[in-house]
Amino acid sequence: MHILHTENSLGWGGQEIRILTEAQGMQARGHRVTLLAPAEALIARRAAQYDVRCVTAQIGRKNFTGWRAMRRALRELAPDIVNTHSSTDTWLTALALKSMGSALPLVRTRHISAPIPPNASSRWLYTRATHHIVTTGEALREQVIHETGALAANVTSVPTGIDLRRYQPVADSATKAALRTKLGLATNVALIGIVATLRSWKGHRFLIDALALLREQSRPVHLLIVGDGPQRQ
Repeated sequence: MHILHTENSLGWGGQEIRILTEAQGMQARGHRVTLLAPAEALIARRAAQYDVRCVTAQIGRKNFTGWRAMRRALRELAPDIVNTHSSTDTWLTALALKSMGSALPLVRTRHISAPIPPNASSRWLYTRATHHIVTTGEALREQVIHETGALAANVTSVPTGIDLRRYQPVADSATKAALRTKLGLATNVALIGIVATLRSWKGHRFLIDALALLREQSRPVHLLIVGDGPQRQ
């Protein structure tokens, strides 16, 4: 099967990593995978590191240029199924397929929990334009069903996984102590870590507020924040 993933996001985070990791997994199962993204998107630049073929097109905005670029790409690439990931590329794909009179299956993966606009166009997108909806967690699945009226049978939760070959827990205390020393962290203090893109909705500020409460209670603890993004400062 030829699977086409579309992504208009220019950033780099868990969503983009999941797309490429999932594409790798599908290729390992014998499928052919293509990624369609704007040339300036980080996912387009890093696709080669995952051995995923990437085709670039001007699909970064919900306008006539984006719609026309999506139509052209769908015709030229001729996938068996298209999996969209962000709002803009989902709308462009849905409208392009509608204008083409195409029955190409559209799977919409929803990665975030932002409210879905309560209007007729959103209901059309989720209940008629898409063949199936994938969410990255059960709470998101329930949200989509509740806010769009999509049939429960048409919405599936597929939590994001990781490659266990890349992440192995460190068991011995000597290695842990060496890693802490390398990072300039005390070896005798409890350590809390968070790995996430530094965006407001990730809730880093709540974790920092909680850390302040622990310090007021004279409970020594260090916080290690791993990641980058707009909330870095």
